[in-house]
Amino acid sequence: MNCGDEAAASIRTALAEDLADWAGGIAVIDGDLSSQLRQRAYRDFGLSLESALQRAAEHGLTAIRIRGCSMEEFDQTRAAIVLADNLALAAGGWTVEITGAWYEPGGGDGCVNSVVEALETVGVSVTVRPSAAVLDPEDAPMDEMSSRSTPCA
Repeated sequence: MNCGDEAAASIRTALAEDLADWAGGIAVIDGDLSSQLRQRAYRDFGLSLESALQRAAEHGLTAIRIRGCSMEEFDQTRAAIVLADNLALAAGGWTVEITGAWYEPGGGDGCVNSVVEALETVGVSVTVRPSAAVLDPEDAPMDEMSSRSTPCA
C-alpha cells in the first residue's frame, strides 16, 4: 500500500479483523499485489483471507478466489460480472458486501469502486463494508470514517 508503513499496516489489520469475523460466503478477486500476501508484512491479512475462504467452504457456502488483474485479459471488472452471473446474484436478489483497497466514497477509480460499479451495472445490490480502505478521506462522511482504520490520501 502506498500510504506509508504505519497507515498501510493499520488498513491491513482492519481488513484482516473484518475477514476474521466474516461468517458468510466469500468471493475474492485477486490483483497484481496478491502475491505479496505471503510476505511477512502482509501475512496476517493473507492468513485471514485464506481462513475466511476455508470457513465458507467448510460450511458449504460460496468460497471462490479468481484473478482479476487489469493488466491481464481477465480484469477485475470482468471478474465481478462473471461472478455475478455464475452465482446468479442479481436474479437471487442478493446484496453483496464489498471491502478491500481502494475505495473512493462518492465514486472514483479505486478497485472497490470498479467492482461496485460492475455489480450494480448487472443489477446486483451492493454495500461497501466499513473496512474498505478509503482512497480520499475528505470524501467520506465522518460517521463512516469513525469506524475505519487510518485512511490514506
